[in-house]
Amino acid sequence: MSENDELKQFLPDDKLDTHRIVVEVPAEQKSPYQERIPSGYEPMGEIYLRGRAFRGLAGGRIPWWVLISGWIFFGGLALLIVISAIASASFSALPALIIVAIPLIILWRGTTAKFSIKKHKSRRR
Repeated sequence: MSENDELKQFLPDDKLDTHRIVVEVPAEQKSPYQERIPSGYEPMGEIYLRGRAFRGLAGGRIPWWVLISGWIFFGGLALLIVISAIASASFSALPALIIVAIPLIILWRGTTAKFSIKKHKSRRR
């Protein structure tokens, strides 16, 4: 058998009907492997989990009760430090206030993102 005869064995028709050719493109499938969440007991795992929580908080993808309780907890802590700094009349509490301001900035971003999500939903209707 020659090479052409073998080809004709698998493709007997030289003329292909273009209307019958169908190309199926599979839908994009999610990976069957879930994201591996590192252990919170390891130092790098704890840093990763804190970053993941703060990203969710700053992105506005959290329930309202979490946002409000964050403002109460972190805002109350910042208020106590401000009051102690004013009462002591010194700048010794200033570094602590800067450290406590980081969660407040994240909460501010989360609050504005939450309100902007609400505005976008109301505009769609």
